[in-house]
Amino acid sequence: MRHMIGSFGHIATDGRRRAQGVKAAVALAIVLAVGVAAGADAASSLNGRISFTSFRDGGLGDIWTMNPDGTHLRKLTEGPLYDAQSDWSPDGQWIAFRRGPNASQRLGVWKMDLYGGAQTLLAQGDPAVPAQNATQPAWSPDGQGLLFRASLPPFSDSDIWWMDTNGNGRHLVAHIAGEQLYPSYSPDMSTIAFTTALTSTDRAIVTMAADGSRLSTVFDVPGAYDSAPAWSPDGEQIAFESDQDGDMEIYVMNVDGSDVRQMTDNTIHDEGPVWSPDGKRITFTSGPGDLDGDIWIMDSDGSGRTRLTDIPGRDESPDWQPIPHLDADRACGDVTHAGSGAYSVVASGRGLDCAKAHTVAKRWSESGLAGAADATVKGFICTTTDAGYDALKVTCTHRGNRAQRPQRHGNRKSIAFIWRSS
Repeated sequence: MRHMIGSFGHIATDGRRRAQGVKAAVALAIVLAVGVAAGADAASSLNGRISFTSFRDGGLGDIWTMNPDGTHLRKLTEGPLYDAQSDWSPDGQWIAFRRGPNASQRLGVWKMDLYGGAQTLLAQGDPAVPAQNATQPAWSPDGQGLLFRASLPPFSDSDIWWMDTNGNGRHLVAHIAGEQLYPSYSPDMSTIAFTTALTSTDRAIVTMAADGSRLSTVFDVPGAYDSAPAWSPDGEQIAFESDQDGDMEIYVMNVDGSDVRQMTDNTIHDEGPVWSPDGKRITFTSGPGDLDGDIWIMDSDGSGRTRLTDIPGRDESPDWQPIPHLDADRACGDVTHAGSGAYSVVASGRGLDCAKAHTVAKRWSESGLAGAADATVKGFICTTTDAGYDALKVTCTHRGNRAQRPQRHGNRKSIAFIWRSS
């Protein structure tokens, strides 16, 4: 394995390597930087539903969602068009996606609410070039806009653009020679990661500052498809796909390209990793080939692989709904005790460890499953809010909390989790 950390000059403008393997310099033109505000303060989120593209029911491609255990599937789009590349908004209320008559013509970025309603076209490429496609939308972490890829068939050249959530204010973020794919902001919105095509068989993972400066190739194995970078919720790691060992696998690295770890190691096709909002898991597509796969999840260290869908053909491109929760400083994962409906537990406060948080979540869940959830559990007062699709967000605050004395020992303890009755 060989990866490079250096300037964007490693990328050749004609997409070919010199015979000696040294990349020729690229001609860059950073035309206009992103004009959005700096990202909001880092906040933890709970794990909601998983969206994905499915070709079941004989469709050309539709957006579905499901619970993180593969239950309660719901089809959000339907019709003769090809819907794909879903991406959840940071508040978990909207999904951006790509729509077109096929995979390469008249493609546009759309949005819809979490139930599939209010479907709205946002962009269909550069307004000055009507034939141009807009694809691969990615919400900004502050919820104020989206990055997307604008390209002309047959995708020999594409650029990174930005627009607001209504499709207005569209402008070029960066013009870079060649094909650019899968742009996304870091959680603090200081950096953009994306894939660049060096040749028809070689892709590299690149980062740049949000203003277009400090371009750097952070991972490139010559001759391999290194692609689809996905930021961890804390902004410290990037998951990605690579076929450097002969077939596509999932990897994780630090944001500077160091400490590369292989998450999957098999003879099948694993692609498109996305982190869970609490950072504890990764969802991805896995199957015999890129046209035959299912949605899987695994722990963030590569263990605990679990298949969520199992159909002939293709389920692909998952993304994970965030359910915002500001008051948390540690993610504790799901409650694994039998009979519990508590998922994605988070906690905050001194003296409150994950074992205690799980105990509170388990006891509340058990009473909830019995039909009489107790508002007071082991010194915590619990309230609920609707999390969509018959799920509840449960927030438990310690009775000893005192707003006027926030530094008092034992104060400001809280627990939150997602609860599903079945």
